[in-house]
Amino acid sequence: MAHFGLRIVSDALLAISSRVKATLLSTLFILAFSFTSALADNVPRDWLSGVEENGQLAYEITRKGKRLGFHTIDFSRADNGDLIVDVHIEMDFKFGPLTLFRYRHDNREVWRDGVMLSLTSKTDNNGEAAFADLRLEDGRYVGSGSRYNNDLDAPLISTSYFNPNFIRQKAFVSSQDGRLLPTGIKTVGVETLKINNAPVSATRFALSGKLEIDIWYADDGRWVKTQFERGRFKVVVQQTNPSRIPPRKQWERP
Repeated sequence: MAHFGLRIVSDALLAISSRVKATLLSTLFILAFSFTSALADNVPRDWLSGVEENGQLAYEITRKGKRLGFHTIDFSRADNGDLIVDVHIEMDFKFGPLTLFRYRHDNREVWRDGVMLSLTSKTDNNGEAAFADLRLEDGRYVGSGSRYNNDLDAPLISTSYFNPNFIRQKAFVSSQDGRLLPTGIKTVGVETLKINNAPVSATRFALSGKLEIDIWYADDGRWVKTQFERGRFKVVVQQTNPSRIPPRKQWERP
């Protein structure tokens, strides 16, 4: 119902400024969450609650406790106050000196009032190039992408994960290639994780469909952990101290 209503509202927004559109879409996010089947969780609905005061989130990517790579999210503000979100991911599966799988991903998103205004990404997925270049126009995300299919009606959230309302969606925009990812979500329960040597209470969610992962959000809104399977490998992405991430001059771009 909320999705159908959004299309009607979008048609009425043609003559309204982009800032007003973003504000109205933010309101529609809230209404959509209200009509979504209730999720019994402690995760805040404030879209900025997962943004750290130091402007950076850092994660280690591991398999069986062995480090495979890292994932960072940097936050900054544009002159007009928009939130700029920069994501960088590096991951390598190795067998001895041989690299069996290599992944590099850069993504920049611009957000206003809880609404994603644009997404630009570039990915090296083990030698296969992927990209997305999307912007919000008249209630839809338009542009291009390696798997973009011109079917992205707002409101939608990308797979950058920092927004805790991620777990209240029925579909996502792939930040890797611009495709739509219809997904089911169920609440697994509250668990205590060890994050940076301290206990953290977090709610675990299981996603199914086009995005099969388990994801944990802390009671303060932080994304703290993701777990997924790639082939027979179980991979864990867990928040860590930014000091454990390689210096930027060593980062490899896609």
